[in-house]
Amino acid sequence: MWVRIPPRAPALAQGCCGQARHGDEAEENKLTMPELPEVQILVDQLAPRLEGARIRAVEIRDPKIRLRHNAVGQKILRVWRRGKNIIFDLSDGLHLLVHLRMTGWFQFTEPKRYRVAIRTGKGTAYFEDGRRFGVMQVVTPNELQRALAALGPDPIADGCDLSRLQQTSRPVKVALLDQRVVAGVGNIYASESLWRARINPRRRADRLRPDEVRALERSIVASLRKAIKYGPRIFEVQQFVVYERAGKPCRRCGAAVRRIVQAQRSTYCCPRCQR
Repeated sequence: MWVRIPPRAPALAQGCCGQARHGDEAEENKLTMPELPEVQILVDQLAPRLEGARIRAVEIRDPKIRLRHNAVGQKILRVWRRGKNIIFDLSDGLHLLVHLRMTGWFQFTEPKRYRVAIRTGKGTAYFEDGRRFGVMQVVTPNELQRALAALGPDPIADGCDLSRLQQTSRPVKVALLDQRVVAGVGNIYASESLWRARINPRRRADRLRPDEVRALERSIVASLRKAIKYGPRIFEVQQFVVYERAGKPCRRCGAAVRRIVQAQRSTYCCPRCQR
């Protein structure tokens, strides 16, 4: 059976950087997908360990993962991120493309269960994934370009551009979860950013005023950068402004934070501050 180290467990202080958070009571036993900050923190750990190293072996323990191209013998030139995707640039021009999905993570000490081990001259990265939803594939440059072209702007890499919100009548919180609108933002940082911008998550995306869109752009960048600064201990020390704080006083006005459900996901907001 595939197992998972619980979030915020003591083991996280040993370089794991954590994997996923549990939701509120109504979402008990569900896990939250790593979002842009968590993926960036992981990339920041992978890069110094693997860049410049030659892949000596790729050990695949899960038959669900099949690599169409052989990466053994290739040097890892660069490890970088786009949205929630991790890309390893290889010396033969191919790319190892990884999406963590719900429970994927890379460990640097051998865990009890892992799906893939990437063994290099500098060390080994173990792809652990309790629910086995994560995706790992070796792709050509054209395939990588097509995969990334489907994404909206990356708020950290590109600067936050929410112009695509004007093309949808969905509630703004729901629209922010669409990776074609903005890449890397998920349930946590959508709620956090809307609170910062004082915008009601139920409002139609295409009816936000230009000044509100600009405020939301700034808030998304601020929320993401704040989370990235937590570094590898993020799951132990992170404090949210609104996420998972239902019933607690708003940090700005003191009103009780509410939890609502949008697109089958929990949204946290202040009924007084967010208009």
